[in-house]
Amino acid sequence: MDLHIIVKIKSSYQEWKALFDLHSEKRAQLCDESKTLVGEVDTTTATVTLFSVDVEAMGAMMADPEFIKMTEEHVEEHIRYVINPLSPPQ
Repeated sequence: MDLHIIVKIKSSYQEWKALFDLHSEKRAQLCDESKTLVGEVDTTTATVTLFSVDVEAMGAMMADPEFIKMTEEHVEEHIRYVINPLSPPQ
């Protein structure tokens, strides 16, 4: 499954991105990290697009108390969306 996540940031994009970058090996266990897209929308919002996600494993990781503690000073909210490819017009 492919996911698009809007990240509402408490700290700054730069601080959040540094934390995000530190965990690429962990993400690689949950998705195809080689395709991960991340970008700054504004100073308090980032977008992340993940491909071939193991949704069950990602849910468990994001609910883990260690993950919550690590992100609590940087992230206000993760807003998750499922991405479905569109078929070409007929």
